[in-house]
Amino acid sequence: MKRKILGINLDTIAPDAARRWMPRLYLYLWLAVALLATGQDAWFAFLKGTSFYWSESLLYKIYWLLFIPLTLLVAHLARKWPIQDSILKNGGRHLAAAFLSSLGQVLLFSGIVAGLSRVLLGHAFRFEGVLRKSLSEDFFIGILMYSLLLLIFNRFSERKQGKAAPEILPKQKALPKFLTAFLIKDGARTTRIQADSLDWIGSEDSYTVLHGEGGKHLYSDSLTKLEKQLDPEDFVRIHRSCIVNIHRVQKVTSRLTGDYDVQMADGTILRLSRHYASRVKGRLL
Repeated sequence: MKRKILGINLDTIAPDAARRWMPRLYLYLWLAVALLATGQDAWFAFLKGTSFYWSESLLYKIYWLLFIPLTLLVAHLARKWPIQDSILKNGGRHLAAAFLSSLGQVLLFSGIVAGLSRVLLGHAFRFEGVLRKSLSEDFFIGILMYSLLLLIFNRFSERKQGKAAPEILPKQKALPKFLTAFLIKDGARTTRIQADSLDWIGSEDSYTVLHGEGGKHLYSDSLTKLEKQLDPEDFVRIHRSCIVNIHRVQKVTSRLTGDYDVQMADGTILRLSRHYASRVKGRLL
């Protein structure tokens, strides 16, 4: 499962141990900021010799804790409606987004403090008073924090876009490999005969015979097997005992019985049976 903070995939920037701890560290960071700010208030009261109220100080430190959910929300919105270009090229939109985010946090914080003070402290801080105080003390800090957030998010987004996934081409079906040459063995000698040099292939007794420019040659495979191995664009079966090279056919004559006579380039007359006539229709007929 991918772990993300502020929309950044931790799998790509941290080792396994760091990935497990970074979500907690992000939470602890803002808790520590809130506690340090509370400690600063206590130290300031001690130096000034004034009274210090833990409950009021902690209540006002809710402002820092609001960064936890709101920064995650801003990061989600930045992914959904990204600001194109870098912060230098489009600084106005980045600044406006940081401004609105900080203003929204100040308003939410003021409402929470005004409501909780009535419940927890027994007396309510007025919304307007909390808002004025937060605007004067926290507003510009919020703009800075959200500007840094958007800058970091923008940099990681640009890096992710820079590492575009390689284009995946559709897988193409491998073209069938047809038999293009015959190896004829005669004792210790092997002769290579190109398939396109043949006129036709016949069957005599239990042998297959190749007929072509180089004469006749015996071959071990059956016609049925050769029919599957030869390119059907060049060779067609016209009889149970004959396959022809369609480029070597000179003339086809009907016998008026459903059968045909096929005259080859070497002058041989072969029979095209009615059973195979439908297979060669449009090519020989």
